[in-house]
Amino acid sequence: MDPPCSQKGSCPAPRSPKAAPASVTLAQLLQLVQQGQELPGLERRSIAATHGEPTVSRLPRRPKPWEATGSAMAPAQPPY
Repeated sequence: MDPPCSQKGSCPAPRSPKAAPASVTLAQLLQLVQQGQELPGLERRSIAATHGEPTVSRLPRRPKPWEATGSAMAPAQPPY
């Protein structure tokens, strides 16, 4: 089983042992972007909006720094 990614949603694509890392200059990269061409070494992702209802948060709300330390649902005390 593969280990989980260290950052959310940023798993590197597995590289084949024969694939050498692409090396392009900044000028070449700019030229490829301006021409609308594929960039070497990048994986094209197909990301689409779901247009569904958002899910309810499963985590409790974190208290703001000015709120009382204790329950996140406790009302804040007025500063008198």
